[in-house]
Amino acid sequence: MLMSEKLVAITGATGFLGRHILRAVYAAGHRPVAIVRNRAAARDLLPDNIELRQADITDSAAVTKAFSGVDAAIHVAGMVSVSRRDTKEIERINISGARNFLMAGDAAGVRRMLFTSTTSAVAALSDDTPDRPCDETAAFNLATVPVAYIQAKRIAHELALAAQDRGQPVVILSPCFVLGPDDINVNSSELVEAVRTGRLPICPRGGINPVDVRDIAQAYVAALDHPDPAPHYILASRENLTLKDFIGRVADLALVSPPRLSLPGKLQLAIAAIAERVYPAGPVTTAGLRLGSYYWYFSAGLARRELGLVCRPLEETLQATLDWLVAKEKNPQMQI
Repeated sequence: MLMSEKLVAITGATGFLGRHILRAVYAAGHRPVAIVRNRAAARDLLPDNIELRQADITDSAAVTKAFSGVDAAIHVAGMVSVSRRDTKEIERINISGARNFLMAGDAAGVRRMLFTSTTSAVAALSDDTPDRPCDETAAFNLATVPVAYIQAKRIAHELALAAQDRGQPVVILSPCFVLGPDDINVNSSELVEAVRTGRLPICPRGGINPVDVRDIAQAYVAALDHPDPAPHYILASRENLTLKDFIGRVADLALVSPPRLSLPGKLQLAIAAIAERVYPAGPVTTAGLRLGSYYWYFSAGLARRELGLVCRPLEETLQATLDWLVAKEKNPQMQI
């Protein structure tokens, strides 16, 4: 039960996950405040009754000012990319953004801070062992993986851990592979879209845990209102499955044929390296293939017990994702 209305600042409020969290926070009776880079652009993406405060997450002073008077803050802003061209921006936005969020929250006296990390910053399995998923106690084992996104998000994760050690009221939330409707920029839904449109040339060997963005958003509200939350929650569904199985289920719903070709990992990386040199902006990257080679299997037992996390069936999530992608294809200007 909601104890009292909170004024809640949300960074990254115009993004895929951020917009769903904002809606859930508002529906729960709180007053969300969207922290945005561009007020005019954000107004086209968010409801008219939402307060907007302009601040770039990489500007510490601006974020601190934007947090004035808020009771709680949720950090969702970040950059997800596996393109080598984006390495500096990945580091700048994810690391400095995390640092500024934590510093601003401390300076403004924010009483509850929800920090969005990722399971990529927690751990991964090298083998297909869904019966032994990772949880909040897993030891980070990806320090030598040459993927800028993983390393930047891990540094950000450690900044949040250090803030907890200093006594800041920080709760870390680590979502798995988030899917669902309203992914305007088709970032999280890129794999689903590639299967739907027949643009996935090969089937990677790894595994994932897909989870619905609408279910994740409800977990954020629960963490916001929890009287004594845990320091860290994995947000995952009960579906740990290989990429081959996942792609097959997407293909079945989309009424298309899945990719049949599967190549050894080293050969895939060699082809990706050539593709990156020839077409740097293309969808095939060595970082993407390295990510796809791991089994991102997780357990959300703690979130289910303490946050009441309930995840809808995967087919429902996939169908909603596909329906959104088809509608967006018919109307490219569609926003929300």
